Amino acid sequence: MRKSCYFALYFFLFLAFFHQRAFAFVQPVESPPISDRESLIYFVRDCVDDRLTEFVVNYTNGYMGSNDDILYSCNLPHIYSKVLKNNKNNARVLYKVTYYPGMRIADAYHKNDTSKLTDDEFRLYNIAINVIEQASYMTKLQAELFFHDTICKYVSYYTQAATKNMPRHATALGAFLDRKANCQGYCDAFYMLCSMHGFKVDMQSGIAGKQKHVWNVIELDGKWYAVDVTWDDNDANEKRKFNFISHKYFNASEDIMRVTHTWDEVNETEPIEKYIDTNYFYLTPEVDDFTFGYYFSTPRDALEFIGLALLKNKTSIRVMAKRTDKRYDEIKFVNLIIDSILTRARKAISYYTIVQRHGSYVYYSIEVKSKKK
Repeated sequence: MRKSCYFALYFFLFLAFFHQRAFAFVQPVESPPISDRESLIYFVRDCVDDRLTEFVVNYTNGYMGSNDDILYSCNLPHIYSKVLKNNKNNARVLYKVTYYPGMRIADAYHKNDTSKLTDDEFRLYNIAINVIEQASYMTKLQAELFFHDTICKYVSYYTQAATKNMPRHATALGAFLDRKANCQGYCDAFYMLCSMHGFKVDMQSGIAGKQKHVWNVIELDGKWYAVDVTWDDNDANEKRKFNFISHKYFNASEDIMRVTHTWDEVNETEPIEKYIDTNYFYLTPEVDDFTFGYYFSTPRDALEFIGLALLKNKTSIRVMAKRTDKRYDEIKFVNLIIDSILTRARKAISYYTIVQRHGSYVYYSIEVKSKKK
């Protein structure tokens, strides 16, 4: 009789201990008292880095952040909130986070566990595996460029009115399975491929073209750079006569980005380099005839190079130059110079020209339409 009583007592204590431990395990992480947006963003980013799906924020001093504050500054596609307590000065809010499919796929790849992926995510996982395997023998810069250009070639820009839930075109699913995406979808796709390949990569929000926008940041050799795949994919611009890939925002520094993009310091995921260096597309020492672009100190030198490249049967040319003469900003004048070089060589080549003025620099993108012997 006594043994059975002891057994019942021990069993009760075990159940109580187990219940307490289980209850403690499921409790979401809680923030310290938060009274400003900056503290909120830093706390949520820590939760995102740990891939928490739920957390509680304890607001104080009358401050309460909005869902948009969190989504916009922490680069999340969707968030649900529930006020658990609210009085005049303090509030306690439960948040439930949805992560981008590309992030989930990259996490699954690193953990070697695809069991929690949806059917569509698993389809995309296999596509991503194929892409990164193609880059397995490339240098880091070549692999990054390959991912950038693959997305640009594969995806068409698409957007529509925002919904309460996460639309597919705002994810890597839309980018690769539907072949259409907005800036979020481009970023999610680039994040997925680069992360799976081993890069440190993230997203960055701000303003571009007078509207909210998101792009990527990537770490190379201990430095951070901006990559805006959306704005480099110029089929987004209906005024273009042909689709082409720009590389103006490939490993761009702050002096390049600030011409067209703005962002608050609190939204800065990582501080990017102030000035362009040799990781920038047009300055990289890995320049060759087929991959990276070229930089010249004057537009005249740039156009001379373009003319000679066309004579050597190059079909896609990317050149950047310092803006020293505004005449070279105009397509008609640029084509006149190039045609004069071709005429002297008695060679007729039909080509498209794109001229992009950007702060102190001008970019020339040339695509051959057809060649006549």
